[in-house]
Amino acid sequence: MKGIVETMDTFKEKWSKIVHRKNGLFLLGIAGILLIGFSGFFSTDSNTEPAADSSYQTESDYQKKIEEQLTEVIGQVQGAGEVTVMLTLESGPETVYAQNEQSQTSTREDEEGTVQRDSSFQNEHILFDSGAGKQALVEEQLVPDIKGVAVVCSGGDDIAVIERITELVSVVLDLPSNRICVTKKI
Repeated sequence: MKGIVETMDTFKEKWSKIVHRKNGLFLLGIAGILLIGFSGFFSTDSNTEPAADSSYQTESDYQKKIEEQLTEVIGQVQGAGEVTVMLTLESGPETVYAQNEQSQTSTREDEEGTVQRDSSFQNEHILFDSGAGKQALVEEQLVPDIKGVAVVCSGGDDIAVIERITELVSVVLDLPSNRICVTKKI
């Protein structure tokens, strides 16, 4: 135990000498920059995994999730009562894969003074090894645009309720009111 205390005292003395020197602060600054720079090598977050795992796999998954969320929020509107929501989509989800693009252009002039240009373009998907073999790297997962929304609710005969629901859906989905239909439930 006595050896540890002596070592700590020696360390404190040497440390205070370094800090009090002109170059001490400079060295501390460099050490801090190096620590920040090397911290990226030890990150456990992997950005090379496909983003599709956290995204919607099919059009119906995305559609059902939005319908459930709308049903829940519209059900909280005063006077709406029991709610059923249906929406239509432009298309299914779209996946954009990362690509490595290379282009090359060369220009040459012949004896007659005619300029000829040759261009080549190469495009290939970026692949990575996963447990299931090589897969393309997903750059972006695009969700489909919403075409229209139909809301059927118990309070669909009250013009004030219809107006509140139409405005709510319009704001939530950034959809014009002419693409939203609210009607009374039987």
